[in-house]
Amino acid sequence: MDTMGITSREQLELLRSSAFESEHAQLYDTSYMEHETAARALELEIEHSLASISPDENSDEHRRVIRTQITIHRERQRALRPHLESGSGREDEEGNECVFIPAPNHWGANGDLDEESGSLSSVHNLLTWQAGYSPMTYTPMWEELPSPDIPYYSMLDPAAPPITYHLHRTREWSTSACRKFIYTAREYSDKYSLYQLEASHRGDNQVTAADFFRVAEYPQPAISILFSGIDKQRDAKAAYKSRCIHLRGPFSTPIKEYPDRQNKIPWSPRRFTYGGRRFVWKSGDSHDDVMPETLYEFQRDWAKPGSRSGKRMDDARPIKLVWGEKKRKGKVESYTIHFAGGIDQVFRELLLASQMARQVCLFSAME
Repeated sequence: MDTMGITSREQLELLRSSAFESEHAQLYDTSYMEHETAARALELEIEHSLASISPDENSDEHRRVIRTQITIHRERQRALRPHLESGSGREDEEGNECVFIPAPNHWGANGDLDEESGSLSSVHNLLTWQAGYSPMTYTPMWEELPSPDIPYYSMLDPAAPPITYHLHRTREWSTSACRKFIYTAREYSDKYSLYQLEASHRGDNQVTAADFFRVAEYPQPAISILFSGIDKQRDAKAAYKSRCIHLRGPFSTPIKEYPDRQNKIPWSPRRFTYGGRRFVWKSGDSHDDVMPETLYEFQRDWAKPGSRSGKRMDDARPIKLVWGEKKRKGKVESYTIHFAGGIDQVFRELLLASQMARQVCLFSAME
C-alpha cells in the first residue's frame, strides 16, 4: 500500500490495526508490508507536524508518541523477518532459533471475556455485569460458576508452559519538567516489546498514576492504574510503603488491590478478588524491594495473633501463579516475570500492569 494513499488519521489507524491483525492471522508477508507502510506514513506525519501551526500537532509530546509508534512498527518488522516467505522460518539474523509471538491485541482480550472461553476473566466479567445490572435480562451459559474450593491452578492447562516477560526501563524529561518513566515488557527472546507502561512525576511528588499499553494499540491504554498517594516530601521512604492499587481495564469497575497494612514497608501482602476468587501478592525477595512479587490464591485470612500493626495470616495454597527473578548483564540489572501457563490474557495483563506500576513507583525513589 502506497503511503500517498493514506489521507487521514482514521485510515492510518485502520492500517496500523490491520498490520497487527495480520500477525495473528499468520499473514506474515502482508503484515510486514503493512508495518512498512504505516511507519513511512508516520514519518511523513512528523514532517507535517514540524511545519504545522496547530498547538496539538506541533508539540514535543505529539511527536514523541509518533516516534514511539514508528519504533514499534520497525521492531515488529524485525520480529517478522525470519518468518517471511524469503526467511528461514526458524532462525533469526543471528542464527538463533526463534518462534514468532504476535503482539497481543483486543482480539485475544475479547475472546477471554466471552463466556464460551471458560476463562477466569469471563467469570469476572459475568460477576461484574451481574453486580451492575440486576435482575439479569438473559440466561448465562453457566448454570453454576466454578467453585472456589477447586484451586485455580488445577483448572489451568498443565501442558501449557509458563509465559515470561523481560522488563526494561528508561526515563525521559518532558517540556513540563516532569520525569517520564517508560517500562517495557519483552517476549521470551528479550528482543521485542509487547507491552509498555508510562508514568510521570514532578520533583518530589510521588507517582500516583500510570498507563499500561499493548504496543499493538499504543497510545490507547489497555489499563489505567491509580495509587493512593503518600507525601514524599515528608517521608523519604514513601516509595517503599504500601498503598492501594486500582486497575481499570475492560470491566465496568476497577480491580482493587488492598495492602494488609496501609503506608507500611513493604508493599505486600496485598489482596484482591477476581472471578470470585481471592488472591494475594507476597514479597518475591525480602532483600530486594523491586523484585516482582509472588502471587498465590487463598480462601481465608485472619488477624495475626499478637500483632499490633495489622499483620494478617492466610491459607494461601503453596502453588505460585506469578513469580519473578533478577538478571544482571555487566552493571545493568533488570527483572523477569513469569506467569503460570494457561492464565488468560486479560488476567495476565492486569497482573503484569500491577507489578510494572509498583516497580516504577520504587524506581522513582531510586533514580
